[in-house]
Amino acid sequence: MKRTWHEKILFPIVLHLFIIFPMMSQTLKIEGKVTDTNGETLTGASVVLKGTTIGTTTDINGNYSFDITIEKQQALIFTYIGYKTVEVNVLENQRRYDVQMEETSTGLDEVVVVAYGTQKKANLTGAVSSLHIDDVKDIPASNTASLLQGRMSGVTVSTFSAQPGKDNDVEIRIRGIGTFGNSNPLVLIDGVEGNMSSVSPNDIENVSVLKDAASASIYGVRAANGVILITTKRGKAGENRLSYNVSYGVQQATVLPQFIDSWQWATLFNEQSDAEGTPERKYTPEMIQKLKDKSDPDHFANTKWINEVFRTAPVQNHYISMTGGKNNSNYMASLGYMKQDGIVMGTSTDRTNFRLNADTKYIDMITLGMNVAGTYQKVDEPLNGSYYIFEQARTSRPSVPVKYKNGHWGVFDGNPSFTEPAKNPVFSSTQLANTDVYKFDGKIFADIEPVKNLHFKTNFAYQFNQSDYAGFSPVNAYYSAEGVVKEGGINLLDESSNKAIQWINENLITYYLEADHHIFNFLIGQSSQYNSYKQYRAHGEDFINNNVRVMNAAKITSAYGTMAEATLRSLFGRINYAYKNRYLMELNIRRDESSRIPKKNRVGYFPSLSAGWNIAEENFMKQQSIVNILKLRASWGQLGNQDIGYYPFAQTYRIGMNNYVWGNDKISGAAAVSVANPDIKWETTTTSNIGFDAAFFNNKITSTFDYFDKTTSDILLQLPISAIVGADEAPYVNAAEVKNRGWEASVGYNGNWGDFTFNANANLSHINNKITSVSGRKDWIQGWTINVAGQPIGAYYGYIADGLYTSQNQIDETKNLVGNVGIGDIRLVDINGENGEKDNQITDKDRTILGNPFPKFTYGLNLSAGYKGFDFAVFFQGVAGVDRIVMDYPIAGGSATNTMWNRYSATNPNGTYPRFGNGNYNGLTPSSFWITDASYIRLKNIELGYSFSRDLLQKIKIERLRIFLSAQNALTFTKIKNYDPEKYANDDRSYAYPNAKTFSIGLNFSL
Repeated sequence: MKRTWHEKILFPIVLHLFIIFPMMSQTLKIEGKVTDTNGETLTGASVVLKGTTIGTTTDINGNYSFDITIEKQQALIFTYIGYKTVEVNVLENQRRYDVQMEETSTGLDEVVVVAYGTQKKANLTGAVSSLHIDDVKDIPASNTASLLQGRMSGVTVSTFSAQPGKDNDVEIRIRGIGTFGNSNPLVLIDGVEGNMSSVSPNDIENVSVLKDAASASIYGVRAANGVILITTKRGKAGENRLSYNVSYGVQQATVLPQFIDSWQWATLFNEQSDAEGTPERKYTPEMIQKLKDKSDPDHFANTKWINEVFRTAPVQNHYISMTGGKNNSNYMASLGYMKQDGIVMGTSTDRTNFRLNADTKYIDMITLGMNVAGTYQKVDEPLNGSYYIFEQARTSRPSVPVKYKNGHWGVFDGNPSFTEPAKNPVFSSTQLANTDVYKFDGKIFADIEPVKNLHFKTNFAYQFNQSDYAGFSPVNAYYSAEGVVKEGGINLLDESSNKAIQWINENLITYYLEADHHIFNFLIGQSSQYNSYKQYRAHGEDFINNNVRVMNAAKITSAYGTMAEATLRSLFGRINYAYKNRYLMELNIRRDESSRIPKKNRVGYFPSLSAGWNIAEENFMKQQSIVNILKLRASWGQLGNQDIGYYPFAQTYRIGMNNYVWGNDKISGAAAVSVANPDIKWETTTTSNIGFDAAFFNNKITSTFDYFDKTTSDILLQLPISAIVGADEAPYVNAAEVKNRGWEASVGYNGNWGDFTFNANANLSHINNKITSVSGRKDWIQGWTINVAGQPIGAYYGYIADGLYTSQNQIDETKNLVGNVGIGDIRLVDINGENGEKDNQITDKDRTILGNPFPKFTYGLNLSAGYKGFDFAVFFQGVAGVDRIVMDYPIAGGSATNTMWNRYSATNPNGTYPRFGNGNYNGLTPSSFWITDASYIRLKNIELGYSFSRDLLQKIKIERLRIFLSAQNALTFTKIKNYDPEKYANDDRSYAYPNAKTFSIGLNFSL
């Protein structure tokens, strides 16, 4: 039968389609076995088809099987906790894939970020520490810097308060304090100078800390205080992922002082009034009875102000990110939001941040990319700051109610001797100031590789920071319980704006050369940096009413403004050499030219040299299997410090604020503010370091040890000048030297037994900070502290106390010339007189060193474990060899703590707290009575999580789902009572914002 044309053509086409389509959608069973390098089976290992959620986990015998649809360029991804990820291409004619997985490199074998690149840690010759970001990314923190605390040896992090939005409350010191000025380390985010608070922990891929001159000298004058390198995440081709992390927590103060009842306070106030000779101010027995029985709360209340201003406060974090790539292009985009209410009323912050990292490769030799990030943050706090709230909570009378029954704020009690309104801290916490913070960071870069291993790199980064402050103090009417009005002054408006701009351009050439067993890495670079800062302030008084808050509506106004600029030009180079990964050497040199230094000393050179010997690579070590890495390191180098202000060498003037008499007229003119010194030069830090790195038993146990000597010379100080010079500020002079010497050690362990994994990491550091010379200043005493050769910076200084005077004989036998004392006052010790003998009198010569404000020891211990889907981690952190001022000021003008109740008095002769009535002597005379050992150990973080199995999740197309519970600062062990030991060194009244403990629940979700 003859077929038509369409039968001849269509029939073969249809037949081919019926054959091809089944082939295109053909499913095949993939199977295999997963083991470790010793042949032991791995149970629960994940096997997933790359780029999909199709996969399974291995059974108890390490076996797996699942079906896949055949397509081109497929691959299997094998993952297991504690082991390196394995990727295997799926072949057309292969159905079985047996895989052997290697344990994850721990510590010494990992690749770490160093200056302008990466390097295998086994080949490092400098002192570098790195942070495992997975250990901290789920911890709710308003400042990322706090997450470093206790995690790395040689890095001392102090979190002085939990106030939302206050970046400066977290202090980082790398190997001690080396200068009397700014000791903050250089923070580089993707190579650009920044602040750790501006980057979300979820965006971070790696954190490295460069601690010695060998690792940091290539950053020259910016690196004297150490360098923190933060690398953010980037996308990877074929790994498209959408992730969402959320957590919600509640915060409470770690500890608060306990206050006595108002009737007890009134008793103390009466004792003080008798001692001061003002008995007319006393509370009568009838008044005290009303305070006891609470029969008249409008006039005789029992208010614990500290409990009224503190609260349990929520904190929430949201983070969403998209990562991925295709062919030669990759991207990572994220958006984060944090809302945190402070544990003190009136304090809070809202922060939104975004990040976009992208790169693409052209013709296999040109890579172009960009990093863009921005932050908007709103910070609220009471007018005059949270310090003002604490001061009021401590000094306001507890007999005053928070509010009267008539609804007005309480400011008076029933004692008629108090005619002025008391400060009401709860009311003050409702009078807010707000700060709006805007940050933008942008960077574009290019990498050209014309021939293999030769790279030409260039980048340009721009940074913009602005903060706008506004605080309005309204006219307030004060009421008594009877409704009597007392007007409260005039209304005020304060506004300010701070703007900082930075741009930097860097150009690098790198070349990698390998010949036989010799490996060279060369780097040469050039950078130019510009910084500018501008500030203005405006003040207005006496507005029409409290609703009009525009500066032009004020009857009286004043304004102030300032501006500064600085530039830095640099050339730098580095050579790395390795022979058989056995003998290692690194040379660095940097030439800096900064506008902050006068022309004659403007150029500085900062070299470093380091070497290493990896003994484990020697032939005589090849026959053993116990020691995997044993490396000795030594380094020397110099660093500079340009963070000494914008114009420390120049003479500055104040214009328009000085009055001169010209004839019979008074006119405005100019006056010198500071005296110029055109001879100042760099502060220079010289560091020597020796250490070793070791790993044992297939890298299960790792350890690192370093001993360092860090000396900063030519430190800039402002030495006293005669008043006849006619300037407010003395000139800067290179006049001091400080030494930090110490050691640091860390040890780690990781292991697994079937489904159970365990990791432990501990670190311990010892630092001895000492001033070796201070030229031109003998008695550099500031309040409770002194700076003198042979002692640490800011050492506590005063009199040694020996309890209290308990008899008149004790007072008579040693004449106290410091103050008029009586029985019950602090007894000071006579330790010095003529020819070193006691002279039976207390004078300034009897003052001595009382304590150390910087910890001599810091340590941390991190323990983590996993079993199937469960993970658990606990982290302890602590310090030792540090002191703090802990004082409840001995005046009964306001609330009193339970410690103060145990005062010396006629009715309590065994009291251990000073009597009331001589507060200026007992409280303002620095003595060891108030110095306390502030060593502590803190349960910094504890977390329990559960990850749902992939078998379950792949059915609903989810890649990862994890829930967790965590607690931060849950327990603290210390000798200090009533206060958090982690407080500012100069907080002598305990008014600073305390730390908080946080309890959170969260979820990690990925598609």
